[in-house]
Amino acid sequence: MKRALFVAVLLGIGACQGSAPTPAPSKAPAPAVKEAPPSAVATPGTAKVADNDPWKQSETAKDPLPHPLFWSIEKDGRTTYALGTIHIGVDPEKRLPKIVWDKLDAAKAFAMETDLGDPSLTKILECNNCSLKRDLGDAYYKKLEDTVTPAVASRIEAMKPMVAATMMSMRGLPMTPQMDTLLLARAQRGGKQIVFLEQAAAEAAVLEKVMDVKALKAMLDDVPGGEKHTKEMLDAYIAGDDKKMVALSDDEKTDAMKHGYTAKEYDDEMNDMLYARNASWIDAIEKMHAAGGGFIAVGAMHLMGPKSVLELLSKKGYTITRVSP
Repeated sequence: MKRALFVAVLLGIGACQGSAPTPAPSKAPAPAVKEAPPSAVATPGTAKVADNDPWKQSETAKDPLPHPLFWSIEKDGRTTYALGTIHIGVDPEKRLPKIVWDKLDAAKAFAMETDLGDPSLTKILECNNCSLKRDLGDAYYKKLEDTVTPAVASRIEAMKPMVAATMMSMRGLPMTPQMDTLLLARAQRGGKQIVFLEQAAAEAAVLEKVMDVKALKAMLDDVPGGEKHTKEMLDAYIAGDDKKMVALSDDEKTDAMKHGYTAKEYDDEMNDMLYARNASWIDAIEKMHAAGGGFIAVGAMHLMGPKSVLELLSKKGYTITRVSP
């Protein structure tokens, strides 16, 4: 869970502001997938054919997810839809089923976690007198060099630990277009009301608090285990297995305690990163629903398990139904 949330915001900052360095590939990198240009976002699935006719078009090969993490939220005769996203690793143009795009197109409003273009987010990367080598110590800095290469470690040495932690979190994930970014672009092209569920500065403050040297050291202590966990989470997302994703998230607590966290420290961080944020979003979601419904796209773990957005809405009388293609 913590890994997924790290990636969510730092990738968005890098995409919008060009601030974050490109991570070094893991041992078996997946082929890079270029992000679609703005002109392609409105009609997912269309690409140029690589032949001698520059005007010839064909449909990009699609492999829609059989069980997307997609729910309807109903109350008072209105319906809002919620999609659990994964920020990278799944190409939205190829993998999101038609029903997801159709419901987005039909919605009056679109809600996502925060405005990743907010200038206040760039401040999260600014640092005076930062030194990873000093803060990590020689042994852990050598682990960082061994993991991301000495050249990349040198580039980020004067940055905050959260930059290195995000790079570690991305290892093993295919570099696909960002799902939430493309969904936002589609909503903007459709002229929809855009709702940001929290202030960018609030999310930045949580990351500043949690993504510290201790978290980075825990990642460096078990690089293969972290990559294995990331792959398992990606596989569970692709399969639409929400129960498996919750179980994998729970496993992170056990791993954290092996690396020096107390149960209370971990629970407090999860409350800051997940549960308190879920609760703070409910008012805005209810207002959007009352105004005619909408489409919500947030990180998948915000929609499943205890204290999730869907559980909180269910307790307020909303009918929650998993939607299948």
